[in-house]
Amino acid sequence: MMANMSSCNPVSMRLMKVGTAKPQSFSTTQASGETHSLVNNYENAISTLNTLQSNFSVLQDSMSRKHQDDSKHIGDTIKYLERIGIKLENLDKLSAIHVSGTKGKGSTCAMIESILRSNGYRTGFFSSPHLVSVTERIRLNGMPISTEKFSETFWRIYERLSASREHMNDLPSYFGFLTILAFDVFLREEVDVCVVEVGIGGRYDCTNALRRTATVGITSLGLEHTKLLGNTLEEIAWQKAGIIKPGSDVYTVEQPAQCMQIIEQQCAQSKAKLHIVPSRLDSYRWTQKPSLINDNCTVVELNTSLAIQIASSWMCRTHPEVKPATSPLLISQQTATGVDSCFWPGRLQRITYDSFRTLYLDGAHTVESTDVCARWFSTKSNSQHKRLLIFNTTGDRDSFKLISTLSRAVKFDAAFFAPNIAFCSESCVDATNHNFPLEQQIERCRQNYMFWVKELKNEKGFLGGSIDAVFNQIEHEYSGSEQFCDILVTGSIHLIGATLTALKLEKYAHSTTPEE
Repeated sequence: MMANMSSCNPVSMRLMKVGTAKPQSFSTTQASGETHSLVNNYENAISTLNTLQSNFSVLQDSMSRKHQDDSKHIGDTIKYLERIGIKLENLDKLSAIHVSGTKGKGSTCAMIESILRSNGYRTGFFSSPHLVSVTERIRLNGMPISTEKFSETFWRIYERLSASREHMNDLPSYFGFLTILAFDVFLREEVDVCVVEVGIGGRYDCTNALRRTATVGITSLGLEHTKLLGNTLEEIAWQKAGIIKPGSDVYTVEQPAQCMQIIEQQCAQSKAKLHIVPSRLDSYRWTQKPSLINDNCTVVELNTSLAIQIASSWMCRTHPEVKPATSPLLISQQTATGVDSCFWPGRLQRITYDSFRTLYLDGAHTVESTDVCARWFSTKSNSQHKRLLIFNTTGDRDSFKLISTLSRAVKFDAAFFAPNIAFCSESCVDATNHNFPLEQQIERCRQNYMFWVKELKNEKGFLGGSIDAVFNQIEHEYSGSEQFCDILVTGSIHLIGATLTALKLEKYAHSTTPEE
C-alpha cells in the first residue's frame, strides 16, 4: 500500500505519482570569472562550492579510469595547495593521523579525536559527509568551524585559485576543495594533531597528499564502491592500504585473510609496523570504565579499541614523555573520559523529539553495518510501539540487500521511502546533493518501494517526495491517542541530515543534549 505524497501532503493511501521538484538552482557566475560580483558571505561560499565539479561527476570520471590514475586526484591537490602558498614541505609540518576503511572509519576518527582532545591536545578533524552544515566536515577541538571562519577561508582560497587557473575548468572538485581548505585551516591554527578521514578508497584519494603520516588506521574492510575501487576484497584492500607511509605505525582490526595479506604486503614494502588491535574492550585495564562497555555492541567495541590504540600510539610516538603502551593496555582516566564523551551524530543515535516519537538514526549503508543497525534498533526500541522505517540509499549500493537485512531483523509496521531532501518547496545550500541526482534518487525510491511491497510482501509501504512529506504522512496515519512510534532512519547519512532539517532538529548534529 502506498500514499500519494507528490504534492508533499498526506492523502489517501493510493498509488502515487511522485513529484520531481528540483532543489533551488544557484548562479554559476564564478565559471565566467565574475566572482567579485558576489557578496563574500557563507551562503554564497557554499553556493560557489556547489558549482564546482560534483562528486557524482568525479566518480563517473574515476570509474571510467577504474581509479588507476595515481596522478589525478593527489596531483591536483598538490598543485592547488602550491597555488595558495602551501608547499609539500609545509604540509609535512602537519602531525596527521590518516584513517581509511569500509566500515566505521568516521566513528573511529571521531573517537580518536575525542581521546586526543581529552588528553589536552589541540585537534583538527576532517571528515565527510556532513549532516546539516558543510562546516561539520572541518572541526577544531571537536567543534565545527564557524561559518565566519569557513567563509573567510573559502573566499581567500577560491580567489587565489580562480586568479591562477590556466583554463576555465582549472579548479578543484568539491571534495578536493574542502580537503585543501581543511589543510589550510589546520596549518594556520597550528593544531597539535589532525585526524583525517579518507574520502573514497585511500591510495588515490585527495587526502593522500599527506606524505609524512606516522600513524595510520584501517578499519574493517568489505566490498564497497566496487565500480570505482574494484570487485574483489583484494582490490579493495589494496586501495585502502595505499595510505600506509614509510616507517609508519599501522593499526587495523582482524580482517578477512585476503585483505590482511594485502595490508601485510604493503607494510613490508613501506617498512611500516603492523599492529592488530584487540576486538574487545575487556582486553584493557581501565582506571574508569566507559559506559559504552555496557552496550555490549561488538562493532562499537572494535572501533573503540582501534581508536584507543591509534591515539595512544600517536601520543607515545610524538611525545616521548608519554609512557609506552603495556599489555594489557592500561587506559588512563583522560582517555576513558575521551571515550565516554565522544559524540558522532547520525551513528546509532537516539532522539526523543516529542512525547510519542523517538528517532533512531544510523547511516549504515553496507550489509554488515545494516545488520548491526537493525539489531541495535530491535534491542533499543520498544516492541509495544509502532516500529517505522524511513529508508533511502544512493550510489552503487545494493539497496534490496539492505532492505532485506532490515526486514529479517525487525518486524516493521510500515516503511517509507523518500529522497534525501527535507522539503519539496525549498532547498538549503548545504544540503545540495553532489553524490546522486534527485531524479535518480526518486527512481531508486520507487524501486525500493516496489521491492518492499511486491517481493517482501509487506502491506504498509509509502513513497514520499521529501522527508517533510513522510513525517506528515506518519502524523496522518498514527495520530491517535498514545500512538507511540519508534522510527528508524537509515541507509544514508544525507537522509539523516534531511530528517534533522525537516524536523528542525539541526542542533542534534552537534550535541547529544543540545541547549535549548
